[in-house]
Amino acid sequence: MFYNGEFYKPLNMQTYAVAAGHPLTAKAAEDILQQGGNAYDAVIAAVLMSFVAEPLLSSPGGGGFLLAAGPEQAPKLLDFFSNTPLIDSRDLKPSDWDFYPISGDFGDKTQEFHIGRAAAAVPGVVAGIYKTHEKLATMPLTLLARPAIQAATKGIEINSQQAFVATILTPVINATKQASVLYQSLKQGAVWKNSQLADFLDTLSKSHHDWFYRQPLSDSMYGSKDCLLQSVDFHNYQCIVREPLQLQCGDYQVLTNPYPSTGGLLIAEQLKHHRQLTSDYPVFNAMVSMEKNKQKLLNTVSRGTTHISVADHLGNLASLTLSNGEGNGHIVPGCGFMMNNFLGESDINQEGFFNWSSGQRMRSMMAPTLIRHPENSYALGSGGSNRIKTAIFQVANRIINHNSLLKTAVEAPRMHFEDNHLDLEPGFAAAEISHYQNETKVIQWQNNNLYFGGVNAVQTGETLAAVGDFRRHGCGLVGLK
Repeated sequence: MFYNGEFYKPLNMQTYAVAAGHPLTAKAAEDILQQGGNAYDAVIAAVLMSFVAEPLLSSPGGGGFLLAAGPEQAPKLLDFFSNTPLIDSRDLKPSDWDFYPISGDFGDKTQEFHIGRAAAAVPGVVAGIYKTHEKLATMPLTLLARPAIQAATKGIEINSQQAFVATILTPVINATKQASVLYQSLKQGAVWKNSQLADFLDTLSKSHHDWFYRQPLSDSMYGSKDCLLQSVDFHNYQCIVREPLQLQCGDYQVLTNPYPSTGGLLIAEQLKHHRQLTSDYPVFNAMVSMEKNKQKLLNTVSRGTTHISVADHLGNLASLTLSNGEGNGHIVPGCGFMMNNFLGESDINQEGFFNWSSGQRMRSMMAPTLIRHPENSYALGSGGSNRIKTAIFQVANRIINHNSLLKTAVEAPRMHFEDNHLDLEPGFAAAEISHYQNETKVIQWQNNNLYFGGVNAVQTGETLAAVGDFRRHGCGLVGLK
């Protein structure tokens, strides 16, 4: 039976839940679950579909993380985020390379970032797909890729969210002729096809696990005098399996992304600080405390991001976040996707541009998260740049400390504190707003906005639920296998 958007299941019913950033992404996962696949089969199918359905947020040229747990799977974090180039950066000058600033317009705010061939770090998503398939999946990769290949070949209808993202990233799309041609039809109501991406996914599904990182394909991603990457960067890349960061909050166990990434650490710090507070505004105060200390934690981010959560009938949970930054403006020849621009994001390069430690895993704000309780378990995560840490914290807080329905926890109005000002979505009480205005500069947004993240979450146990964040037109599906 359903109640307030959540599904209460009788005992022994085989059920599943999926939440993702686009209906086609969620449907690809659901189709695999219906065919008998597990949560990890489903999340692979969803990732491959996200390349088609969310092309400016998700790409084989980016990086990400998967947090996996289940009755027969001890919690593990698969880290397939990007590496810095092996080339020594000390004698390099950004002005000597294809590397330049542009601005993305969210409406009420703009953000500057850098693009160009020299903005690309080593992509890790494909290694993550292969590692997940090798360690956790049960179905052939050719079967998992089939929905995405068909969608890329036949085309998808562009919705308002995809069109809005394209508007924000217009400077990236217009950076090169190839990008402009590929993405010119990302307008609401138009049909977007990508036959080159379909061919790429077909080859990916049939190839050896190191195919992407060997010549001649890898040469097409670094074979330019303007690119800082080299063949050795690709040959040396590995997906790393880590132990998740764990935090106990009463009866709730929180599992999230560990060091060297900082998003999970900052979420944990906010949850711990919140527990210690007795003020009337613990969420705000926890954010302020975290913001004051974030430099000590080497705070970093990724902006163009999407998230997929899956729970299967076996009790497996998969929480996967991936990003392409904003993209660097250059399409990989013959492959139908854009490379990342992680070396061009100021927040992810805290020591300044072209000042990295060679061949190191870059830090990220991405924080796929699991929350486990004797009665219910949750998988959640978010896109949203440096708002990821506050978006996930606020949803987790409502689940853990307020026993909220998942739908309520995701859809409640959000705030974000940074640079000595507080951004507020519509929906906060007048007394709350007045209090915050006495504490700091407040910016009241007129509408809900993807700026505040996109938390896609599922719940399993006594209650089954799936919620895709309306701020990013997310989709949640629950069903019976």
